[in-house]
Amino acid sequence: MNPRYLLLSLVLITSLVIAGCGAAVVGGAAYGGYKGATDKRSVGTMVDDSVISTTVKTRMIADAFVKARHIDVDVLNGVVYLIGVVESSSQKRMAADIARGVEGVRSVRNQLLVGKTSAGQALNDTILTSKIKTQLLKDPDIRSTNVDVDTNNNVVTLTGILKSQKEKNKVLYIVQKITGNRQIVDNLSVGN
Repeated sequence: MNPRYLLLSLVLITSLVIAGCGAAVVGGAAYGGYKGATDKRSVGTMVDDSVISTTVKTRMIADAFVKARHIDVDVLNGVVYLIGVVESSSQKRMAADIARGVEGVRSVRNQLLVGKTSAGQALNDTILTSKIKTQLLKDPDIRSTNVDVDTNNNVVTLTGILKSQKEKNKVLYIVQKITGNRQIVDNLSVGN
């Protein structure tokens, strides 16, 4: 993509977010509005994190070696979380190097798994993620839109910012109950 158009797009999105209607454009009207209202980060920090995430993902997609198709990039307060599956440790290292090279990145938590994912495993991961998200949505005490759930090769990764330790404990309890003995990576923080 032409850097000029990317910059123009980012300026437009930033303007809409500041004007208060960015949620409808960026993330879907109901979900985006709710998430924006419940996320403890400032609007400026959310925009910065969004720009970092987009930049990291764009650079990874442009890199023929990394093959970012199976990499999720989550950013919270300038900390980049790389989640997913890559084919080699070299790809894992290169993905982290790309993320570190983006302006505004405070640190990178490289949680990429090295291996392959079969179609059957991908389906199982999707089903498990759906079960977790459904249970979190059902609980009125959990701001489930603030919890990103990723499942890769039976490893469940939770990323987000919650309002209290009690809410975090409840999320972890629900996820543990559903996942059984599967590994859970806890990237949840409390407060901002």
